[in-house]
Order: sequence, then structure tokens, then C-alpha cells
Amino acid sequence: MSQDTRGSQGTATVRGREPVGSTEPATNPSPTNPISADLFRSLAEVKGQAQFLLYLADQIEDSLEQLANESDSCHGSFLCKVLGMYSSQLETKHQGLGDKIAETCQEVYVTVREYDTV
Repeated sequence: MSQDTRGSQGTATVRGREPVGSTEPATNPSPTNPISADLFRSLAEVKGQAQFLLYLADQIEDSLEQLANESDSCHGSFLCKVLGMYSSQLETKHQGLGDKIAETCQEVYVTVREYDTV
């Protein structure tokens, strides 16, 4: 499995703001700072979902390699069930990620437009 070099929680501090994973609002929208805490939360959610998809893909690769080298039919059957579970999770999570990315891109577009008019 690959390691995330940004920290175990996936939080990031942006220009002195609170970490994205914080429960406190990172920013308050205003004419001088139109970036909302909701946008940072949306970006954090997209990153979290993407990281989970990468984790699932890594697990599938590892399990497929184990399956190819497995001589015990019982363990092979177990690996097939695990792969089915991973595949189902991958399918479910990737569908939600596409929608979340589209929503977040729209929020970014609106924020940039607001920022450009300030």
C-alpha cells in the first residue's frame, strides 16, 4: 500500500487557516475573503474519497497477486470473496466521487468568480 506523505489524517493548513479536517469554520466569506469553509470541507471530502479509492485499488492488486500465487483452495476461495467485496466497494465509491467532484468544481468556479469581482 502506498503511503500518504501529507499526514495520516489528510488535513492541510492553507495560508494560516484552520486544518481542513477541523470542526471549526476555516474562513468566513466576506468581500475580502469569499472562500467558504464549505468549499474547504468539499475539497477535503473529495481528497478523502480519492484516497479511499486508491487504498481499495492497492488492496485489490495485493489480493490478486496473492490469488495468483495461492495453492490452498480454501485460502483462494477466501481471497475471491475479499476481492468481490473490494470490487463492490470500488464501484460504489467511484460513483459518489464523480458527483462530489462535479459539485466541488462548481463551488470552486463560483468562488473564483466572486474573488475576481472583489
